[in-house]
Order: sequence, then structure tokens, then C-alpha cells
Amino acid sequence: MAPFDLENIQGDIWPGLPKRQEVFLFFRIADDASQRQKFKEYLRNLIPDITTAKAVLDARARIREEKDKTAADDEASKLLPWSGVNIAFSSTGLAALGKHIMNTKVNMEEIRRDPAKWRELKKNQIRGDLFDKGMFDDLVYEGWDDPQELRREYKKDPETKQRQIDGVVFVASSTQKQLEKAVGLVKEKLHMRDIDDDIDEDAACKLILTRKGKARPRQLKGKEHFGFQDGISQPQLEGLDPPPKGEKEPKAVPPGLILIGHDGDALKQPAWTKDGSFMVFRDLQQLVPEFDQFLEDNAHASRSTEKSPASANKLGALIMGRWRNGTPVDLNPHDDNDPSLYRSNNFNYTPVGSHDRCPFAAHIRKMRPRADLDDDEAVIIRRGIAYGPEVSEEEKRNKKTSKERGMLFVCYQSDIRNGFNFLTTRWASNHHFPSNKYDAVGLSGPGIDGIAGQRLAHHPPRNMGLPDGKKPSEARLSLGAWVTHKGGEYFFTPSLKALREDLSSAPLQAKL
Repeated sequence: MAPFDLENIQGDIWPGLPKRQEVFLFFRIADDASQRQKFKEYLRNLIPDITTAKAVLDARARIREEKDKTAADDEASKLLPWSGVNIAFSSTGLAALGKHIMNTKVNMEEIRRDPAKWRELKKNQIRGDLFDKGMFDDLVYEGWDDPQELRREYKKDPETKQRQIDGVVFVASSTQKQLEKAVGLVKEKLHMRDIDDDIDEDAACKLILTRKGKARPRQLKGKEHFGFQDGISQPQLEGLDPPPKGEKEPKAVPPGLILIGHDGDALKQPAWTKDGSFMVFRDLQQLVPEFDQFLEDNAHASRSTEKSPASANKLGALIMGRWRNGTPVDLNPHDDNDPSLYRSNNFNYTPVGSHDRCPFAAHIRKMRPRADLDDDEAVIIRRGIAYGPEVSEEEKRNKKTSKERGMLFVCYQSDIRNGFNFLTTRWASNHHFPSNKYDAVGLSGPGIDGIAGQRLAHHPPRNMGLPDGKKPSEARLSLGAWVTHKGGEYFFTPSLKALREDLSSAPLQAKL
């Protein structure tokens, strides 16, 4: 296996930016050719501030060293001031930088007749129709996003009918002070102006939307707003991550499922894209009081929950596939009292013909079926962060959301169609996946993923099968809609080399 250049890979792809706080700055590049040239010059100035995989590893080593030191001194560990910056571009952004031709503007028959043009296209053009068309066309026109629920910035411009977001810079930090400093630096170096700024003197880069995320406080750190431990089961990349230790843990996966140009990458992208990755950003609102009330109202949905001393929590665990502290229900379907299981990945759902412990439609089983498949067929690495305030006492009393909160979901893969798109459409939203489970769950199939599965109003009702001691099981749980999809975009996260050599340029020298 070829060695990895850790100074060429942006650090959020792997191993992931440490983040207590994170800001996403979505921007648009000017249409004017001279302004686009200026943006490429500004981008060149930002490159030294882009955080690489090596820089992240170094930062994590310093963080561990500080924790070990304070533990030895019996002191509370201090937050080391740290910030990281990464950047990614949508297909329209790459087109603005002269590195992509939108498929809607390509006459493929004409290009194929011209060998020189065909060679040039193959040399430069990123493959992947979903990246080219963008998330709005994919998930509204061909998917199940409701356009009425999307933030306006993720929609097409009502006047030009064009997508609005060309790229995103995201800044992660350990402290608010460091975050503000790094965001200010990014805006200064890119000469980023607010979209509503009337001053048009230098409008090479316009800030379209800002989204802010923050880890939840104290003992809730690491949990998403429904209360479940997040980020436990990530794929281990061969040659980068330590090999899995448990006998039943998923095997390590080829790095090319995440990093372009490495073993396992099947798309054969242009050489300039090596060490990059496709980034999916999803803006997900979570209706937490409604979810909690649903669990209370349906706590006795089947024999498997009504016998539990914590029926509502048990139902939540069956929907997710893990208890809130991370314990897999496949390892302990009755309670979550064993600390050794809190972050366990040493399970595989065997025997695969049964869902007595973990429902076939549980979120983590839908997203990673383990023994149901010979190998991981669809792989993503998740890098999201929570946003919004904690649930207020008033919201708890009223059992209704009044302040927005949720997840700024980010994932990476070398192929959007075989990664995020496949997971959400073919698996999460498919009532009959995992397949061939009718003997255990009946002809209605396993059901839909209650967290990630989507259905529009005119679709069949959302439900999932629950274990009830019968074969086939008869218990079906009608699911609510607790996640509102607010939109997002598909991006390409380039390598440092691509940023320097293909997407930016040195300032033009003035002629005497």
C-alpha cells in the first residue's frame, strides 16, 4: 500500500478536527472573471492556514499530553487553545475556478468527436453525477426533501434559478476566543463580504450563510440532542487507523472508500483529486421534546419494551440500536448498566435471521448492517456537531419545540452515490432492508430507519418492526417525524497540492 502524505490531506477528512465549537461559512464566488481571478489569489493566501491531517495528529498528541500531565498532578485538565481550518467547494465553485464543467453545459457528443477536448475533459473533470447536480436537485427533484422545509440559502436563487453556494470554509476550535480569531482571519484573507453588504468594491467572495455548532455541555459532551452518544462506530481505514481488536468488530476498510486515489476507490478520478474526498453537509433540525414524548406515549409498544423497568428508554434504544450511553442493544437488550459496553463495537447481529435483540430497522443496523453483508459496501466517515440550545424547562412542560436545535451533519466518502446517497435512500428509507427478513418480521419488512429514513406526506406510513417474542414478530411501531431536513450541499474537499496547483493562483504581476 502506498504511503499517505499526511501534509496533503485536509484534517477533517482524517483523523477529524478536534471540535468543541465549529463555524461553517458558506460563500459564493463572483461571476465576473476579474473577481474570480482575485478570489484565486485570495485563496492562495489562505492555504498556509489550512489544517492538515498531520497538524491534527500533532494537536491531538498535545491534548493527550496535557490530559496526562494534569491527571498525574490530580488537576482538572485545561483546554488548550487550538483552532483548525478546512475548505471545500461545490461543483459550481469548482466551475467558477475553471476546474469543472457543469454537465448541463457540456455537449458530450461534440467533445467525444474531438480527441483533444476529450483528453482534456478526462484529465480534469470530476466524475459523479450527484456532485455535479448538487444536493437540491438530487434530494428535492429526485429524493424526498420537502422544499418548504429548506433554508432559503440551500435552495436555488429565485431570480437566477442557480445554486447559491460555491464553497464552505469551516473553522473548528476549542474556545470561543480562538474561534472568533480564526473566523476573522479567514474572512480577512478571503476578503469575504456579507451577501447583504451594499459595498461592491471587492466582491470576489460573498458570505451566503453562517451555521454555528457547539458540543453539548459537561456530561452531555459527545451526545447529540436526542441524548445518544455520537460518533462511536466509525470505519477504520487500512494503513491509517489501528486495526479493529474485537472478534466481531467490522473489518478495516480500504482507504479509497474515503480518500480519492487510494486502494478501494473505484471511480478513477483525475490525478489532481488524489487525497481529496467528497463532503456531504446536512442541516438537520431535531424535535427533541416531541421525540421524548413519543417514547413516553409508546413505551409499551411491544412485549420487549413493556417488560422493561425503563420502557421509554428501552424504546429509544430499539429505535437507535444503542442505549443513550452507547451500549449496543445487540450486546445487552435489557439494560445499560455495564460500563465496559458503553463504546463497544464488538458485535455483529448474529444470528442475522433474528431481531430479538436489535431490530432490523434500528438506526445503527440500517447504517451498518455488519454480518448481514460480507463486507462494508457503503462507507462514510461522520464529522458532525450539535447546534442550538439545550431543551428549556418550558419546552419540557409544553412537550413542544420552540427553539431550534439539531445536528450539522458532515460526512466524507470517495463516491457520494455509493456513500451518503446509498445509505439514506437504499437502506435507511427502504422498508425491506436488510433483505430476506420476512420469516422473522413478516411481509411488511424490517421497516424504515426512525432517525435517518425519509418519507413524504403522500408516501406509505413510516413504521418499523419490533421484537415481541413471536416469529414472525407482529409488533409494528408507527414512527413520528422528529428530524426536519433543512437542506445542505455536496462538496469536494481538495488536497493541499490541489489547492496550490489547481485551484488558486499567485497574484498577477503588474506590467510596467
